[in-house]
This record gives sequence, structure tokens and C-alpha cells, in this order.
Amino acid sequence: MKRTVLSTVSLMIMSIGIYAEDSVSDAFKNGKISGQLRAGYIYVDPDHSMLPNHYTTAVGGQLKYETAAYYGFSAGAAFYTSHALLGLSGDRKEGKFNEEMADNTHYDILAEAYINYRYENFNLRVGRQLIDTPYADSDDIRMTPNTFEGVVASYGMGSVTLLGAYLTKWQGPDATYEFEDLIEGEEGVAMLAATYSKDSLEGGLWYYHADGTADIIYGDIADTYAFSEDLSLKGALQAAHQHEVDHSGIEGTLLGAMAELNYKGLTLGIAYNKVLVDEDKAYFGGFGGGVGFVNMFEMTAGVLASFEDIDAWKLSLGYDFSSLGVNGLSTTFDYGDFKGENDREAKEYNFTLAYAPSDSWNIEAVYDKIDDVYHNLLEDDQTHARLDYSLDRLLVRANFNF
Repeated sequence: MKRTVLSTVSLMIMSIGIYAEDSVSDAFKNGKISGQLRAGYIYVDPDHSMLPNHYTTAVGGQLKYETAAYYGFSAGAAFYTSHALLGLSGDRKEGKFNEEMADNTHYDILAEAYINYRYENFNLRVGRQLIDTPYADSDDIRMTPNTFEGVVASYGMGSVTLLGAYLTKWQGPDATYEFEDLIEGEEGVAMLAATYSKDSLEGGLWYYHADGTADIIYGDIADTYAFSEDLSLKGALQAAHQHEVDHSGIEGTLLGAMAELNYKGLTLGIAYNKVLVDEDKAYFGGFGGGVGFVNMFEMTAGVLASFEDIDAWKLSLGYDFSSLGVNGLSTTFDYGDFKGENDREAKEYNFTLAYAPSDSWNIEAVYDKIDDVYHNLLEDDQTHARLDYSLDRLLVRANFNF
């Protein structure tokens, strides 16, 4: 694969008549190596009796190389991996092995492989890459993040940035750990966007066309007002509308609002999402973690938004202990309630403890509890019976960056 990348870079430079072997060689010699080592542990205790407790301990991470630029051109590649420590994981034969951390005990994948071109405020990247947009994002929730295959372009004009993309494949914790079509049997997803950021005000307007699925328009705006050096208030609004394509059954509207008060390391937050769908339609959550302000560790408003409207609330309490002299230590508690019109409701509780004393390393622990109020959120793949989705989950990750 490295030979393929080098050959492609050389051909592109030769095509515009500026290829010089020594200079390209210097670009590779002066490249940058970076990466992350990660150790992770997950334990899941489902409340219903059909599944046993399952847990996995894994080690893995990312190793990335990116060349220096030559006449605006550069190339990059990143290898992602995760391997389960079987002696510290549940028995697969007994169904006690958790596949989320290391699918089928391990995976190794060339998750990023791209050519980049930059000229002044214009940037173009072709290939496998990390992206973060409202309906397609990295969502780094397990051992390695989602990445996407396609073309992404951006152009900056002061406070405004214009973006365009066409994405065809992806891999990661929200898909599988090998590149697969974004939409099975379809070409891909096109995106156009404009974002604004100046001082404390930021916002964006996004359009997606997902083949065979939906046309999506999404917008958000956020601002922060500082009452004093110690006290500030952030507020944000969001809205999205989805219109079905090729009678896909995907059509709906998302509305959201949030407010967050910060005082001397203490954060109080409240958020609300409303999803409106007809009784024969469903809301499309996108590729990744989703866009809602009420997104929790597991649940989002979009998870329940099939054939009924959804109301979702989140309350948050967080504290940064830096104000007490313990730099890098923080904790957060989130409570979310997701309620449909037809006897479907889930409550989720997230407790996070994180310690990041430097940019080089950090550790985090997340305890997650889901209460399936009516015991009917999970569907059995074989019988299609409605099952209780209640569970308790613990996720611990330690990261070393280089």
C-alpha cells in the first residue's frame, strides 16, 4: 500500500510538470510520525436473561505517517489495530466475550490512506480519512474511531469556511472494522456546507444527499456570553429536516435547544430534542454518534424515532478540579430521558471520571446505565420479539499519545 501511495503522489506531481525526485524524497524523509497507544476494558451486564455478562480487555491504537508538503502535495497513512487479551476477557464459547473492543478477538486495518493538496486557503483530501461533520463523524467510543473513504474539500474565507465532500465507504465502531459501503447497494453520500466562527459565535448550515435514503438539511448556532471571568452561559439551537429518497421511508424533523452555565469549574447543563416523524416513517441518525444535543453514551433521540415522535431531555452536572489545584481531573454526570408516544421510553445515566495531566497521556472511566422503562426496546434478530434493553456498562481506557 505504501508503494501505491508513493506512485500516486508521483503521478499527480508529474502531471503538472513539477516532479523532481530529490524534492519528493525530502518530503518523505521530513515526514511526521504520530500515534496513540490505547488499553481498554469493557464490561456489560444485560438485565434480560437471554445474554450473559460479557467483557473484554484489549490493547491497540494508531500509528500514522504523513509526508511533508511538496508544492502543496502531501500524503498520509494510518494503521489502526486492536487485539483482545484473551486471558483477561470473557470466554467466547460461553458468549461472555464482548466484540465491541476487538471484533472476532482482533482487527488490523489501514484506516487512513490519503493524498492531500493545499493551496493558500483551499484544501483537498482524497482517500481514507478522519472527518467530523454532523451526520458523519469519527465517534471514538471504543478502541479506534470511524474513518471514511472519499473526497473532502474546504475553502476558508475569514470567519466562513465552505466544505464539500463525497463519501462512499467507512469503517469503525459504528460499522465493522473493514471498509464497507456507507449505504448498502448505493453509491454514497454527497455533502455541501458552510460554517461560521468568530469570537464566541459559531454556526453552520449543512446539506447531505444520501443515495437511496434521504436529502437532509441541518443547521445549528451557538454563542457564549461571559458575565465575568468566572461565570459564563452558553446557548445553542439546532434543526434538521429529512426528506425521503426512492421511497426509503426515511423522513423526519429534528429540533433542539441547549443551555450550559459555567462557574469556577462547575458546569450545569440542560438540553432538549424533539424528533417528529409520521407513523409510517423513520428518522435517520447518520454515520457516527449523531447530531442531537441529548446524545448520551448509548442512546440518542434518533434511536427511538421510528414511526412515532420522540421527546428527549438531558441534565448535566460536571466539575473540573483544576480550580482546586488538581490539574487534568474532571468528572461529569449526565441523565437522559427518551420518550416515544407509543409506550417506549428509555432513561440513561452516564458517570465519567477523567484524568488528563498532560497532552501525552490520559485515562478515563465511564459507567453507563440504561433503564428500558417498558422492557421493549431490543428486538430479537430471529423471533423479532421485543426484549428488555436495560443494561449496566463500564468502559475504561488509558491513552498514550506520541
